[in-house]
Amino acid sequence: MDKTVVLFDVATGKSLRKYRGHAGVVNCIKFNEESTVILSGSTDNTVRIWDCKSRKLDPVQVMDEAKDSVTSIQVSDHEILTGSADGCIRRYDLRTGKMIKDCIGNSVSSVTFTRDGQCVLVSTLDDSIKLMDKDTGEMLNEFTGHKNRSYKIDSCLNSNDTHVISGSENGQVYIWDLLEAKVVEKLQHNKMRAVHSLSYHPEDTCLLTACEDKIYMWCAEKSDAS
Repeated sequence: MDKTVVLFDVATGKSLRKYRGHAGVVNCIKFNEESTVILSGSTDNTVRIWDCKSRKLDPVQVMDEAKDSVTSIQVSDHEILTGSADGCIRRYDLRTGKMIKDCIGNSVSSVTFTRDGQCVLVSTLDDSIKLMDKDTGEMLNEFTGHKNRSYKIDSCLNSNDTHVISGSENGQVYIWDLLEAKVVEKLQHNKMRAVHSLSYHPEDTCLLTACEDKIYMWCAEKSDAS
């Protein structure tokens, strides 16, 4: 909220560096795959890139194509994906230096790559999640049933791209079958609070969610034979 990006040492819990440069609240933040660079998105409509290895505290690059608040960032080995309240997602190809923009229509609250890198999952503030073909921009499927009108709510896929998972403003996590777009499970939290953040384990059947001041861990039950 104070417009800074803070880098912490995990072992000691101490802050190592503070990066100042955003003119607005910092909404989202990601490391690159090597954890050498930090990318941060803000209500000042920019994505700023910070070099963790440099002693300089100024951003090494500023991406200011968004026309409204940058709400979500994802990073792969050669691409940066951003979502914005201006209703657009932007994909920056680091190999070609090109930016590809797709207009979704409603304010974007979350973006993520599918595990195979072929598609993009986009949550918007109209109670909808859309699966988009990354190259063509075609909508392949749509997932509804949850509530997302006012808050930045995370969505993601499970470890093998078979299910879509999203928080909701009604205190539940919704899980859909990717192909059929049908709700197959709901995980109940506090009914009065939004489940705003979640993260799926890259290999195991395990999900972390956050609701109000609590973090929950959900894991599949192991059978007696396993």
